[in-house]
Amino acid sequence: MRNSIVTKIFISFLLVSLLPMVALIAYNDWANRRLIYSMKTAELKNQASKIARIIDFQTIHKKSMIQGVCSKHLIRAADKETSAFLVKSRMKRLLNHFASSESIFILDTHGDIIVANTHDIQTKNYSARDFFKEAVNGNTYVSEPAMDQGEGYIYYSTPVRNYKKEIIGVMVMRRHAEELWKLIEEEKNSLGKGSLCILTDRYGVRIAHATDRSLVFKSWIKLDPGIKKNLETEYYYGEDIKEIGFTEIPEVSEALAQNAGGIFVHPLVISTEAYLGYCMPLKEKDWRLLYTVPASAFLAQIKHLTRNAVLSTGVVFVVVIVLAWQLSVSLARPVKNLTSAANAIANGNLDFPIIHRQQQHEVGVLMQSFEVMRHKIKDSYKELKDANIEALLMLARACEVRDEDTGNHVLRINYYSMALAKELGLKESFIKELGPSSILHDVGKIHIPDYILKKQGYFTNKEREEMKKHPLYGDRILGDSEFFHLAKEIARWHHENFDGTGYPDRLKGEAIPISARIVRLADTYDALVSKRRYKSAWSDQQAYNQIVDHSGTYFDPLVVEAFKRLFERGDIREIKNRYT
Repeated sequence: MRNSIVTKIFISFLLVSLLPMVALIAYNDWANRRLIYSMKTAELKNQASKIARIIDFQTIHKKSMIQGVCSKHLIRAADKETSAFLVKSRMKRLLNHFASSESIFILDTHGDIIVANTHDIQTKNYSARDFFKEAVNGNTYVSEPAMDQGEGYIYYSTPVRNYKKEIIGVMVMRRHAEELWKLIEEEKNSLGKGSLCILTDRYGVRIAHATDRSLVFKSWIKLDPGIKKNLETEYYYGEDIKEIGFTEIPEVSEALAQNAGGIFVHPLVISTEAYLGYCMPLKEKDWRLLYTVPASAFLAQIKHLTRNAVLSTGVVFVVVIVLAWQLSVSLARPVKNLTSAANAIANGNLDFPIIHRQQQHEVGVLMQSFEVMRHKIKDSYKELKDANIEALLMLARACEVRDEDTGNHVLRINYYSMALAKELGLKESFIKELGPSSILHDVGKIHIPDYILKKQGYFTNKEREEMKKHPLYGDRILGDSEFFHLAKEIARWHHENFDGTGYPDRLKGEAIPISARIVRLADTYDALVSKRRYKSAWSDQQAYNQIVDHSGTYFDPLVVEAFKRLFERGDIREIKNRYT
């Protein structure tokens, strides 16, 4: 009977002590994983958008080069009666408008070469090629990369017209595809080990690959036989490509066809690992850019946090087992006081006092040991909580480093906010939660593109409106988790003004949560006294005057009064100097 009771108490101690710790660690891991997933997704989309913009810009630039020459320099008096020699000489003048490094040739309306500025252009008929067909029908066209004579080329073509606007030929600019291929290849590992991007045309054929050129001119899935035959017979990918190969990866093919805007899971030929990809269509050409990252790289940061959490759990587990066993062996009968204390700890109250007399018998020793265990669990809980706050601070700094402040901006906001809350006489529990929550006030800026966030000059109206959306992005990132409740309301409403003129919801007065009203003032003061790209740092007194002048308009008068008292005592200046 005695052994049965001891065993039951031992098991109870383990469950009561470990379950809250395991639940907290699991919840923190889930919350951090969700937040980092959102950040990584935004990073993946931003990088894909950047490469897509570069390719679109290069396409527009090359098209405008030949289109501009042909539209400004029409062939004078060229018609059916004009001699072939005269037409050729006038067309040859068009070539003088290009640098000698450019490979330019002009075809007649039958696809035969009239003139060329380089000798390595094959003298043959090009009427079967797509760049000729499109241009002779009046379109300025950009071909897919094509392999001809062992070299990769992209052909830019446009119609040549006479003064009657009749098409009398086709101008073709041949550029090495190496420029495009190297752009894609430079993205290898840019978002972590194994990350890459792949460019695909409208038929689902790879036309650029960051890591394996042998996969270029191969489709993601087997092409329709009729389409495949036409592409091969018309030399769509150049005369060197006699047959278009394929791989069986339908997941990517379906995502490319649907232009899916979300993250999708897919395999790759080059690896057995699962990848997380994002597909983006280009604007200037019917191409699609796939930017993809191995799942291991995508979640590398969260794995690091999880490892630390598991290690801490293991230490706590060992401590609890040792202490619980020692206590269980010495316990002979039920102890009501210990049961009450255990229930309190199970409910998360690690400050529950164990009342006992200094007795040397079995129960007295057991109570003393249980008190030691409570302190150890409380210390371990504090260490885990501190580690979680450090993780949040690291995430907040990751957001700030994309902006102009790479140092202690979030730390200053943390301590300004806590000092103001304490001066206002708010509850200690609220103050402890406010500090860590305030450091995520600008987490929404991870969704703002770099070209806006790091812009040196004034924003355009469109850019300003996008920047004003970062509170909404922050609200979305932090989600509905109770753990981030206070951080969520700060992120969404820290730009609301007390008089209702702020954004995004134009809340007014006490409709704005007190947490957001406090961070509104703290963030503004720190911004004023800090040097930014677009302004010099204000003096402490100038910033103080600005805050006081806007009491009741931008800021809550009660918060301003608390700020004035802190400023006069020198507390504000001390925080600024300590964390600058």
